[in-house]
Amino acid sequence: MSPPGRNVGRFVRRRRAGWERLELLAGQGGRLSLAEVEDLDRLYRRAAGDLAYAHTAFPGSDVEGYLSQVTARAYALLHRRRQPPGRARRLFAAEIPATFRRSARLFGLAALLLLSGMAAGALAVAFDPAAAALVPPEVRAAVEARRMWTDSLLGLAPGAAGSALARHNIAVSALVLAGGLTGGLLTAWLLFTNGLLLGAVAALCAREDMLRPFLSFVAAHAPAELLAVLLAGQAGFLVARALVAPGEWPRREALAAAGGEAARLLWLVVAILLVVGLVESTVSPGRLFPLAARVALGLGLAGAVLLYLAWPGRQSAGAAAGAGW
Repeated sequence: MSPPGRNVGRFVRRRRAGWERLELLAGQGGRLSLAEVEDLDRLYRRAAGDLAYAHTAFPGSDVEGYLSQVTARAYALLHRRRQPPGRARRLFAAEIPATFRRSARLFGLAALLLLSGMAAGALAVAFDPAAAALVPPEVRAAVEARRMWTDSLLGLAPGAAGSALARHNIAVSALVLAGGLTGGLLTAWLLFTNGLLLGAVAALCAREDMLRPFLSFVAAHAPAELLAVLLAGQAGFLVARALVAPGEWPRREALAAAGGEAARLLWLVVAILLVVGLVESTVSPGRLFPLAARVALGLGLAGAVLLYLAWPGRQSAGAAAGAGW
């Protein structure tokens, strides 16, 4: 008897062309000719049979999961009762939340690294004054002078400041995602060191009696900004997982699929950071808004994003939207 891995490989090679054609047709939504609809129906029935075989012969394998997604997507298209939403609407309504949920453990890993860095930075500065060297010199000098280093934002036009902050944050998030190509090492390092810096700054502000001004500045934008960084970390770890452990599929194809999933998350990251840049340049600096209002805004923005990602009503739509290797 042939080893299971060889059986899977032979099965994939023999049937793969039809699956890929089915996935291509299902991804075109309502833009199908009559001949393509007939082809879609034929390929769907064949793939459904392949799924039944894979469920019996290779239970729990990547090929079974892939076929489940492809056939679900084709079934939804064949039996839809209304025109499918546009690409952008489908992306944000179904594909992004489904991608997040499929790899939620990687989001948890990113959160663990960031929070560990924050704890390490805060404890280091709290117990060893020399550890304040972790904080950039200009920030350290401003805190020791009892002034916020962010006061310069008040001198910029809100649009200009928000645009500059958004560009910086997007560039950092893109680097966190790209760190997945190092097997996740750079992604992990960036998450930990960014947390380390944030924890060190917070502890230094607390030591110099500047914690309230610091919290007043970050409260409105930091929760959503950190959430965006964590989503970028999740995307980076998706790429890293495909690179390090592609499973039964060729590494190139696993990377291509993971890149598509990561790109979906990056769309959300960009949207969040555009809003964050505007809030950080208008609400966060100065004393126009009380601390309670800033906290409510910050937690509200982050809570809205998490609710959007976790809303169970998107489960069925998301399952049909994100087929990939």
